[in-house]
Amino acid sequence: MWIFYFKDKFALQNKKPSGQARTVPAGKGKEMRKLENKDREAVLAYVGREPEMNLFIIGDIENYGVSSATVSIFVSEEEGGEWDFLILQFYDNYIIYSQRERYDYEKAAAFLRERETDCISGKLELISPLAPYFPAFEVQPTFMSRCNSMNQAAEVPQELVLRRLGEADVEEAIDLYLQIEEFAKTYQGKREQSIEHTKEELVQGGKVIVGGYTDGRLVAVAETSAGNSVSAMVVGVATHPAYRNRGYASAVVSRICAISFREGKEFLCLFYDNPAAGRIYNRIGFEELAEYALFR
Repeated sequence: MWIFYFKDKFALQNKKPSGQARTVPAGKGKEMRKLENKDREAVLAYVGREPEMNLFIIGDIENYGVSSATVSIFVSEEEGGEWDFLILQFYDNYIIYSQRERYDYEKAAAFLRERETDCISGKLELISPLAPYFPAFEVQPTFMSRCNSMNQAAEVPQELVLRRLGEADVEEAIDLYLQIEEFAKTYQGKREQSIEHTKEELVQGGKVIVGGYTDGRLVAVAETSAGNSVSAMVVGVATHPAYRNRGYASAVVSRICAISFREGKEFLCLFYDNPAAGRIYNRIGFEELAEYALFR
């Protein structure tokens, strides 16, 4: 459930387009083709050019397949068989990717507007052209960063107890998110669904969750999502407002990185949207790569 865990309130936000949604032409070329599991190697080769930007796609394919009850992938295929872009569906969330900077975004917008869509994500330059077609959505830029190894482990405050969370702890973690303004909008009205999806990811999706406790109360959390054979995305980094500025976020992120590398991950990625968070992640070992966007 990758989209439920994008972190933070985004400081940089594009203006919402005014007026009605633009009429979307049908787009050029053939209809979108739904991929099958036999297309696995082709799609992995296509997205493998930018593994960090496509970490969610790679993880979802490894964990759920190309075509399943959870994941579907569609491609815009030209007459010669070359792919213009692809869209991965994970529940009501979509990721778009193209190897081209200029792709048929009108066709992509037409496809997406026919579906119930909570969020669309991808490289900023691919998401931005979609903005006029979804006037109720906002483009929310973030910075993508990668960690190949830890520079140093963050100090764990004496009063903080860290532990890896399991299925029995998921409700407590979701309830923490609901108490935090940056996450509440994502989880309100979806508590039970979020609990179900998180448990599914723990069992099938390679998710790791680390919680930080003081006096027996969960006050900080971080997770991985889209875990695959070589990488994972660190998401959902959150601290209860009453316990901020104590180093708890650094501690849970550092611990989740240590666990992930110990269990064989070659690199980790995460998003952040403000310089203060960036400095924390830089100390751990993350380096900025490019801009990635959420559109919702």
